[in-house]
Amino acid sequence: MSDTSVVDNSTGKEKSRYTSGTIYKMIIAITFLLAFGLIMIFSASSYGTAASNFRSQLVFIVFGALAIWGLAFFPYGLYKKLTWPAYFLSLILTFLLLTPFGVNVNGATRWIQIPHIPFRIQIADIVKTLMIIFIASFISSKWREMHKWQTVIILWVLVGLQAGLLLVISTNLSSCLVVLGICYCSTFIASKNWKLHLGILLIAVVVAVVYVKVATSYLPTEEELLSNDNFRAKRILGWLYTEKYEKSAGYQVIQSLYAIGSGSFFGKGLGNGTQKLSAIPEAQNDMIFAIICEELGVAGAIMLFLLYGYLLYQMYVIVKESSNVFGSMMVIGVMVHLVCQIVINVSVATNVIPNTGVTLPFISSGGSALLMTMVECGMCIGIRRQQTRRVYQKHLNE
Repeated sequence: MSDTSVVDNSTGKEKSRYTSGTIYKMIIAITFLLAFGLIMIFSASSYGTAASNFRSQLVFIVFGALAIWGLAFFPYGLYKKLTWPAYFLSLILTFLLLTPFGVNVNGATRWIQIPHIPFRIQIADIVKTLMIIFIASFISSKWREMHKWQTVIILWVLVGLQAGLLLVISTNLSSCLVVLGICYCSTFIASKNWKLHLGILLIAVVVAVVYVKVATSYLPTEEELLSNDNFRAKRILGWLYTEKYEKSAGYQVIQSLYAIGSGSFFGKGLGNGTQKLSAIPEAQNDMIFAIICEELGVAGAIMLFLLYGYLLYQMYVIVKESSNVFGSMMVIGVMVHLVCQIVINVSVATNVIPNTGVTLPFISSGGSALLMTMVECGMCIGIRRQQTRRVYQKHLNE
C-alpha cells in the first residue's frame, strides 16, 4: 500500500495521514541512477577531463533536484492552461536555432548559446518535455472525442509539424522519432482504436521505405561520402559496413562492440576499462553503455536495467491509481520518453541502429538532457503528491 496511516503522538489519537511510498521509491531510484551515472562519467572520461565532467554533471544534478522539489509542490492542473503556450513555445524554440543563437556542431545545429551562460542548451530536450505537456493536455480536453479518428488526426498533424521542424531545422532524426513515439503511444492508449494506429504504423513504414529508396538512389559513392561533411551519411556507412570502415566511419561503433564484448559477465572492474582511454571518442556521452558493459559486465547492465524498471514501475503505479486523465497521460508521456531514450541509446551502442546522439537517461554526461529528465520526474512526483492529498481530504470528509 502506498497510502499508510500513522499515529499522531502529540494527541495520542490515531490520525489518518496519507503519504505516498511511491514518491519515496521514485526518489530512491532516481538517486541511485544519478549516483551510478556520476561514477560512470568519472570513470568513462579521459583523465584530463574526468574531474571537469564530474563537476559539470553534479551542478546539473543540483539544479535538477531543485526542479524536482519545486515541481512536487506545483499544482499540476495549471499545466492544462499551458496547452497552446507549450506548443507555440516549442515552435519558437525550434526556430531559434536559425538565429545567431544557434550553434553548429559537427554539421548539425541543435544547440543554442545564450550570452553569459557557460553552457549550451539542446533545444530538442526542452521541446520533448513541452510536447509531453501538450499531448496530455490535448487528450484530456478532447477525452470524450478521442475515439473519433478526426480528433486523433488533428493531434497527429500538430505533433507531426513540430517533429518535422525538429528534423528539418536541427537534422535531429532521433528526437523527431521520440516525439512521434510519445504521441503514438499516448493516442493509442487514449483512443483504443487499434485499426487507426495500425494504419498510421503502416503508413510510417511505407514512407520510411520510400524515403530510403529515394535517398539511396541519389547517394554519392562511399568515397565521396567519407570525404564530405555529411555526418548522417557517415554514420549510416559506419553502421552498415562497420568492419570495412573500422578506421573511419565505423570506428566508434566497432570500438563500442569491442568494449561490450570484452567485459564478459562481471566486467574488468570499475576504472579498469581500456576502450575509454582513446578508442571511444566522448565515451561519457552517447557510448557510456559500452563502458558500463566493459567495466561492470553484463551484471552491471542488468543492475542498470533493474533500476530503470523499478523507476518505470513506480510511474506505472501512479498511472494505475490515478483518477485524472490529464495526470495519467502526463506520466505515460514521461514513461514513453524514458523508454525510447533507453532503447535507442542501447541499440546504438550494440550497433542495432546507426548512431543518433541520444543520451542514456540519468547516466550520460549532458546538462540539458539530464535537467529536463529530472523536470519530467518532478512533474510525476507532483502528480502523485496531489493524488494522495485528495485521498487524504476525502478521508477527512467521510
